[in-house]
Amino acid sequence: MDFQLTKEQKQYRREIINFAKSYLNDEEYLENFSADMWKRICEFGFLGITIGEEYGGLGEDYLTAAVALEALGYGCENNGLVFVVNNHIWVSQNLIYLYGQQVLKDKYLPEMVEGKKIGAIAITEPDSGSDALSMEAYAHEEGDHYVLNGNKMFISNGPIANVFVVVAVTQKEPVKRYTAFVVENNFEGVHVGKNIEKMGLGACPTSELTFVDCKVPKENILGKLNEGSSLLTNALEWERCYEFAPHVGAMQRIMEKCIEYVYQRKQFGKPIKEYQAISHKISNMKISLEMARLMLYKIAWLKDQKRSAYSEVSIFKVFVSENYIKTCRDAVQIFGAYGYTKEFPLERELRDALACSIYSGTNEMQRNTIFQMLG
Repeated sequence: MDFQLTKEQKQYRREIINFAKSYLNDEEYLENFSADMWKRICEFGFLGITIGEEYGGLGEDYLTAAVALEALGYGCENNGLVFVVNNHIWVSQNLIYLYGQQVLKDKYLPEMVEGKKIGAIAITEPDSGSDALSMEAYAHEEGDHYVLNGNKMFISNGPIANVFVVVAVTQKEPVKRYTAFVVENNFEGVHVGKNIEKMGLGACPTSELTFVDCKVPKENILGKLNEGSSLLTNALEWERCYEFAPHVGAMQRIMEKCIEYVYQRKQFGKPIKEYQAISHKISNMKISLEMARLMLYKIAWLKDQKRSAYSEVSIFKVFVSENYIKTCRDAVQIFGAYGYTKEFPLERELRDALACSIYSGTNEMQRNTIFQMLG
């Protein structure tokens, strides 16, 4: 395996970092969604990185996308905005591109690549979290459409999304079957709840979705009827890789801030970098960063080879999330009282990081998956 990035990939990395640092770090929007920030990303052309040129995308491979997302996470300190971008790309737009009929691709992809329509995925329900297949949202056939009823909860991008990939039960007996649908926010019977305030990731609006006799055209079935569970599995595979790619970049950004600080901060007459208790924390940050980056690139390479990476993404998700949180926690400790104040960004970085051990399947569930795959 060649570990050398191409000239083009290095250029992508430089341009994305420079763009993010220059245009995506407005302090007033670090914890609030900004339509202007979204517009800047759209105009930069980031959204269509792996989408074919026939739909206005760049048609790049998945390794290049991994490099790009890592660079975005490094340059953009607005972690919530990055989360909005990832949800749009990987669990909405990408699913339509990979599994949609031609009519769906033609209808949605051009505007999604331009950012005129924002995407989201709706899986979680009030009583269905880690046990996703216990969902109760139900869609039944009626003429030339399906009638969808049910509730979805904690939907990232919910208040701002125009296009939802919604997974619902379409067969209850003898075996429960599921189907994915593309549902627009302006379909009759779609009700979007208010923004749910969270501990972190404030720039990513989150809400409840309610469907009351919502009529979804049959042509809006994503993939095949009653095969939504396999599509859901594939969606989570993409999500667990690329939604965690920016965390690798964020880990490097935070580590570099710590390195700069320990050279400047003095206690007992010498820089605190001279104290092993401090230097070892930063050494551990570097170890975690390198291991996470290697795993990210391996998974992206597997996807470029059209191979499954289901076990690998669970390993990656657990490792990155736990070490991202640890990196933030150790950074607060290194900065001491300064790190705990809102004057410095580290307390927000830690709040933003904490959720990554929960979303996309809790780490406890990932460990179950890893063990089962070993069997």
